[in-house]
Amino acid sequence: MTSLSDRSLELRIHGVNNTPPDAMLGLPDHAVEQFRGDRFGSFWRPKPDKLAELPPDHAGQVPADVRREAYSWGGMARSTPGVPGSGVPSVLANALGRVGWALLLPFGLANVAYWSRKLPDGSYTGARRMAWWNAGRGAASTRLFGLGLTVLLVLAVCEVAIDVFAIQCSLPGVTCKRVPEFLDVLGDPAPHVRVLAASAVPVLLLLGLLALTSLSRSRYESAPARMEPERRDGVMLSRRSMWEGSPRIRRLSRLHISAGCCVVVLVTGTSLWQHGFFLVMSVLAGGVLAIVMARVVVTTADCPDVPTREKGGLWSWLLMVAAVVVLVAHGFGLYLAEPVFTGPLWLTSWGPPVVVVALLGSVMAAWSWRRNDAKGPLVLLVLFVAFMVATYWVSPAWVGALVFGGALVWRARPRAGDEWQAWRGAGPGVLLGLSLLSSVMLSSVLVLTFRGWVGTGLVVPSFYSWFSAAFACALVPLVLLVLAQAFVLLSRLITPAVLDGEADALVVRVRHVVAVTHRAENVAGALSVLGVLSLLLTTYLTFAAPSWASWWGVAWVVGKGDWVTGLAGVAVVGSFVGAGMLTNRRPLGLVWDLMCFLPRTAHPFAPPCYAERAVPEIADRSREFLDESPDNRVVLSAHSLGAVLAVAALYALPSGYLRRMQLLTYGVQLRPYFGRIFPELLGPAVLGVPSVRAGAMFSCDPWGRAPGASVEGGLSELLGPSWLNLWRRTDYLGFPVHGWADNPRDRRAGETDGAPDTVETHGGYHLCAAYRQAFADLVSIDLNQSPDRGRGGGGNLERS
Repeated sequence: MTSLSDRSLELRIHGVNNTPPDAMLGLPDHAVEQFRGDRFGSFWRPKPDKLAELPPDHAGQVPADVRREAYSWGGMARSTPGVPGSGVPSVLANALGRVGWALLLPFGLANVAYWSRKLPDGSYTGARRMAWWNAGRGAASTRLFGLGLTVLLVLAVCEVAIDVFAIQCSLPGVTCKRVPEFLDVLGDPAPHVRVLAASAVPVLLLLGLLALTSLSRSRYESAPARMEPERRDGVMLSRRSMWEGSPRIRRLSRLHISAGCCVVVLVTGTSLWQHGFFLVMSVLAGGVLAIVMARVVVTTADCPDVPTREKGGLWSWLLMVAAVVVLVAHGFGLYLAEPVFTGPLWLTSWGPPVVVVALLGSVMAAWSWRRNDAKGPLVLLVLFVAFMVATYWVSPAWVGALVFGGALVWRARPRAGDEWQAWRGAGPGVLLGLSLLSSVMLSSVLVLTFRGWVGTGLVVPSFYSWFSAAFACALVPLVLLVLAQAFVLLSRLITPAVLDGEADALVVRVRHVVAVTHRAENVAGALSVLGVLSLLLTTYLTFAAPSWASWWGVAWVVGKGDWVTGLAGVAVVGSFVGAGMLTNRRPLGLVWDLMCFLPRTAHPFAPPCYAERAVPEIADRSREFLDESPDNRVVLSAHSLGAVLAVAALYALPSGYLRRMQLLTYGVQLRPYFGRIFPELLGPAVLGVPSVRAGAMFSCDPWGRAPGASVEGGLSELLGPSWLNLWRRTDYLGFPVHGWADNPRDRRAGETDGAPDTVETHGGYHLCAAYRQAFADLVSIDLNQSPDRGRGGGGNLERS
C-alpha cells in the first residue's frame, strides 16, 4: 500500500537563470540533498531530518500529500570543459574553453537554422532509404553552409598563423613581436620551418574544437532512455531517436576535419604551383575537398533529421585518412624542399570572399525555404550571381545594385499566412544570415587584432578591412532603430500609458520596459538583414575595387570600422568568458539555451545539446515514480526553458503514462518564440494552441493584434485541464501559452506579490500565491474521472 505522501510527485525544473536546487525547493541550502546524478545534471529533494527543524509556516514546507523534487540541468550547457578546482590551471582551462565557445556561435546558429526549416513530416524507417533531395528543403544546403563556416575559420587562422606570422614576419625589413618565451619552442627557425610549424595551428584548433564538443557529448549527450515513447504522426518530439544525436554528427565531424586539413594544404600549395610536387598535393587536396562536399550532401539522406540507425560511415573514414596523408606528405615536402615564400598567400586573400559569396547565396535562398515558392531559392540565387558578375561591367555600379535590390525585395516579400511564422517565414534565412555575420565578424576580429598586435606594415586581405567598414555602416540604421525605441519608451515612461489594464504607476512603467524586450524578433531580423547587406557590400568592394573606395572619407570609415568590429567581437567573446566565470550564467542567455536545446545536425562543432540527456532523465524519473503505484501522479513544474524540456519529456513517455501526468508551466516562451521559430517541433499543431504574430514594433501593446484560429489536438488535448500556465505582463521572457485574453489554460501571477516597491519579473513564480493555487487545483483533479487522455486517443497515433 502506497502512503498518501507518495501519491503526487512535484518535479520542479529550472530555466534560463539556472535557479539552484535549494531555491527551487524554497528551502535553505543545508536542507536539501542530491539523490541522483552528477554535477552536470542531478535530482534533489528535501532532507527529512532538516525539514523537522524548520518553522511550520516556512515557504518551502512540503505539503503532506506531495513529494517535492528538483531537477538541475544547468551544468550541462555551461560547464564545458568544466575542469574542477580554483587554481590557475583550471581557471585558465575553463576560460580558454569559453573562448572556444565563442567560436562555436556561428556553428550553433547554423544548427538552429537547420531545425527552423520546414521539416519533412514523413516517417523514416531503416528499410526506406531517403534521397537527399527528399530530406526537406534546405537540409543539404545547410550542411554545406556549415562546411563553409569551417573553411572560413580555417582560412582566418591560416592568415594570422601562416601568412602574417610565419611568412611576412620573416621577410627582410619587417619587425614583429616574438611569441612569449613559454610558447617559443622553436627559437629562430628557417622560414620554411616557420611555415611548417604555423600550418599545425589551424589543425590543432580543429582538433581542439572537436575535443571540446566530444568531451561534452561523452558527458551528457545521448543518455540512454529505458523506454519507447508512443509515436505520433507529425510530432517529431515523440520519436526516441530525436534525442540520439551521435548518428548525425560522427561522420560529419570526420568530414569537417578532412576539409580543414585540405584547406591547410591548399593555402601553401597554391602559392607553390611552380613546384611539381606541391602542384600534385594541391590537386589531391582539392579532389578530397570536392568529395567531402559531395559526402556532406549525402549525409542528409544517411542521417535525416530523426535517424533510426547509424550507418558505418566508411567514406568519412577514408576521406579523413586521405586528407591526413596528403597533409603529412605536404608537410614533409615543405621541410625537404625548403621553398621560399616571397609575399602574401593567394588563397587566404581571395578564399574568404569567394566562400562568403557562396554562403550568401545559401542565405538568400533560405529566405524562401518555408514558403510555398518552389522557384524562390533558384531565382534569388540567380539574381545574386548576376549582380556579382555585373559589378565588373555595369557602370555606374549602383544601377546594378538597385536592380538587384528591387528584385530581391520583390522575391522575398511575405506571402499570406507567413505572419504566423518567425520573421514571416524567412526564419532559416535570418538565422543563417546571423550565423554568417558572426563568423565573418569573429574572423575579422582575429585577423585585424593579430595584425595590430604583431607589428606594423603587415599586409592582410582587404576583405577583412572592407567588412569592418561595411559592418560599421550597417550598424547605423540599427542604432537609429534602438534610439527610436528608447525615445518612444522614454515618452511612455514620463507619461505612462495604460498597458493591459489599470495598475500602479511603477508596474505600468515596468510593463512598458518589458514590452521593448518583447520586440526582440524584429530587432534580430533587422540585424540579420543589415548584416547580409554589409556582406554584400564587402564582397562588392573586394572584387570590384571601385575608384571611390580610395577617397579620404572611405579610408576614415575603414579605420573607425576596425574599432567597431573589434569592440563587437570583444563584446561577444567577453559575454562567453565573463558570463560563466563571473556570473555563472549562460553566455547570451536565451540565445545560448536556444542553440543548446537542439540536437547537432548541421554542424558537428555546434554547442552541445543538453536536451539529449535532460529529456530522457525527466521522462525516466516520471515513469519510475508512476510505476511505484497506479495511484501516483507526476506534476512537472517547469520554468522558462524548463517548460520546453518538460513538453519534450511528455512526448517521450510511453503510451498510457500521460493520463497521470500533469504540467504546470510559468515564465515560458513556448508560443511566441519556439512555436514560431520551430513550427514542426513546438508549433501550434504540436502544442494545440492558437498561432500568434510577432510583437509589434512600435505599438503600445506589442501583443494587441488578434491571434490566429485555435488549433485542435496536440498537447492541450492530450493533457486537457491538467496543464496550467502562469504569466505576468512584467515578465520579459514569460508569455501565455494559449492567449492574452482570459482562458482556462493561462492564469495571471501577481506583479508585485504584495510588495508595492518591488515588481516581479521573470523569477519567483514558485513562491507566489498563484502558483500554490494552481498546483492545488491540479492535484485536486480526479484523474480517474477526467476525460480519456494518453490512451491512444487525442489524435492520430502510430505504434512504434
